[in-house]
Amino acid sequence: MMLRLLKYVVLGFCSACAVQNAPQGGPKDETPPVIREISPVIGALNYTGSTATVVFDEYIQAQKLRGVLVSSPPLTGLEFELKGKRLSFTWDENQMADSTTYRISLGDEVGDLNENNRIKNLQFVWSTGPTIDSLQYHGSLNKKGEGAFDALSVWLVPSGIDTVSKAVFSTTPRKDGSFSFYYMPSDTFDLLVFEDLNFNKTWDVDMEPFGFQKNIFSLPDSFHTIIDYSALDFEIPVLDSIVQDSIAYYIDTASEESLGTISFRIGPHEKMLHLWCTHSSNHQYVMTSSAHSDTLLSEPIILPPGDYTISGYQDLNENHVWDGPSWEDGTKGEPILESQVFDLKANWDIEQPIVLPLKTAEDEN
Repeated sequence: MMLRLLKYVVLGFCSACAVQNAPQGGPKDETPPVIREISPVIGALNYTGSTATVVFDEYIQAQKLRGVLVSSPPLTGLEFELKGKRLSFTWDENQMADSTTYRISLGDEVGDLNENNRIKNLQFVWSTGPTIDSLQYHGSLNKKGEGAFDALSVWLVPSGIDTVSKAVFSTTPRKDGSFSFYYMPSDTFDLLVFEDLNFNKTWDVDMEPFGFQKNIFSLPDSFHTIIDYSALDFEIPVLDSIVQDSIAYYIDTASEESLGTISFRIGPHEKMLHLWCTHSSNHQYVMTSSAHSDTLLSEPIILPPGDYTISGYQDLNENHVWDGPSWEDGTKGEPILESQVFDLKANWDIEQPIVLPLKTAEDEN
């Protein structure tokens, strides 16, 4: 019995000794996967199938592909399947138009399995007819902040339509806000950019912020334009009278040495401005408006010390209400003052410049 037990122990020990570890060291893999097969081939003509496949030289991953996958024109029922080195796509049959160029864009979301080295601008392109459209359009979005472009969609729709239900061409912006459309026909489009808050790849006009540019032309050479991105809603503070009275009482009873004084220098402007300051305590202390003026220095204002944020908007039609963008009317939202921060210390007397918002196209016309 003891011999048999010893035999098992020795066998188990030797089995553990036989385990081989992967060799350590060596240069880091920085090479993206290489395409070995692709169907239909890039630029295929007279293709009327309902599948597309690409095979790579190594195992791949595409964790965020669903969020960036777009087809132009849209293909109903577009789905994908990833198995090892093969990435396959299918869509509903008998929906493609005659003599039309189609493109499936995978963005930069396909990479190798180990290091996730990405393939840039991976795409399928084919035509159901005898020629491939070759025009293009490029642009960038005017939006700031970390991750500002993560949920944005960019659409081209037929020029002049009042109601937008789907895109003729669609894409997603790059991390720097730039975007491109390739393989376009010679035509005129309206461009829409919107924040797809619920990720349903549809513009919900009543809840999703947007910007637009109408009458976009596709061109044979690179053409670049900047698209303003607007908010659907811009909150104008309602000053609480009780809070304002308590602030006024505090200022009246405090010593001069414990307060600060500020004047605002506002550059030349043709339209009315509405401005206000918000203290770090979230109380609106000041709300002012200025009409047509050359460079203006406001009257000195006495405030408690602290950090303040200046907000406001340019009232183009001078109705004392911020008017947002309208796709139907072709009007953009009134320019919003980018938030500006200043610090006011006790017993300071400072002059704070105000950086005005840019004029909209409607204001310049």
